[in-house]
Amino acid sequence: MNAPLHRITRVGVGVALMLAAACGLAGCSDGGDPANASKSVVGIVQASADAVGGHWTVYRGPAAEVCTQSGGGDGARFVYVLERSGTDGTDPAADIRTVEELWKSKGITTEQFESGGSDPLTGIRGADGPVTSIGFNAYPQRYSITGVSKCSDGDVQDLRSSE
Repeated sequence: MNAPLHRITRVGVGVALMLAAACGLAGCSDGGDPANASKSVVGIVQASADAVGGHWTVYRGPAAEVCTQSGGGDGARFVYVLERSGTDGTDPAADIRTVEELWKSKGITTEQFESGGSDPLTGIRGADGPVTSIGFNAYPQRYSITGVSKCSDGDVQDLRSSE
């Protein structure tokens, strides 16, 4: 009743080869379609800003940058940065906790940070989930959120010329 081990191994190798061929033809990548990669990073950065509240402005992006895909070829990732000045009356510790809860709910691994000194700079950074990396700086002068998408298919020069 049991299939011989060499037959199972051949079937497994055959399936692996078919998947590899399909990825080669379809152009599999780390992050898929560039539009989805851009939308994903903009979405999580905007959701983070909305969770904190206040008036945020775009500092950069979503800007295409070259990245290396897991297969070794070039791809495109997107960087998106929002900032908020006028942080008087804010509670940075509470805002960091709010952002951390949101990110964890999206599958992002987080780590809070604090610089030294009597007036430390605070924030949180994260990775995984819908992004490669993300950071929230809750500095007294201004808040900022920077997100970097996963690497996707696409030629950065083509993407930049279509913006």
